[in-house]
Amino acid sequence: MSDKLSPQPATTDQTASVTHFDRSAGARILARSFYKELRSSGYTPKQLLALSTELIDLITQDLQHERKGAA
Repeated sequence: MSDKLSPQPATTDQTASVTHFDRSAGARILARSFYKELRSSGYTPKQLLALSTELIDLITQDLQHERKGAA
């Protein structure tokens, strides 16, 4: 999940750690749901691996653009 999709309210250290936990748990649930849905739709593990690789490549490109913009 992207932090860009939802507003980031001011938080204390305690609420920030709870929010991070909630996002991590949410991402894990979303990934499992996405996986189950794609498998039930007929995608093979090899196809899912290719999809995952593409997602990682896109995220890597985003992070590189962010670093270049911050420099």
